[in-house]
Amino acid sequence: MAIYSLALNSTVTTTGAAAMDAKAASTNRPAIMELSVNLGAATASTYGIGRAGNTPTQTSPVLVQAEDPGDPAGVTGCAVAWSVAPTVPAQFFRRVSLPATVGSGIIWTFPRGLVLAASASMVLWNLATNAASVNAHWVVDE
Repeated sequence: MAIYSLALNSTVTTTGAAAMDAKAASTNRPAIMELSVNLGAATASTYGIGRAGNTPTQTSPVLVQAEDPGDPAGVTGCAVAWSVAPTVPAQFFRRVSLPATVGSGIIWTFPRGLVLAASASMVLWNLATNAASVNAHWVVDE
């Protein structure tokens, strides 16, 4: 397996909605190894990460990028917009409340990876009023 990364910015501020997600292709079962979240606006924010309660349809997903240029192209897609949005996870693996300070954030690591089933989605969920700009990076083992 190879390691892939991707950084995104989301401006989705709606409470009880997805900020962004990483979705497995129908042909793979990636493992989320790391997710960072940091605020680009000074708004107290609460986020959680968990498996989406549905199978979302991403609008213009961006594929993860191989950290080793000799590895094959990644197939896990990350998105901040959907024609069918992710629904709230039944449970969250991690949650964080961040202060109203630009640049505040967290890096979550998952030593053995959070494995996604084929076509499943891991979602960064807005749990409370959130910053108008949030940066995140995903590290994925495919």
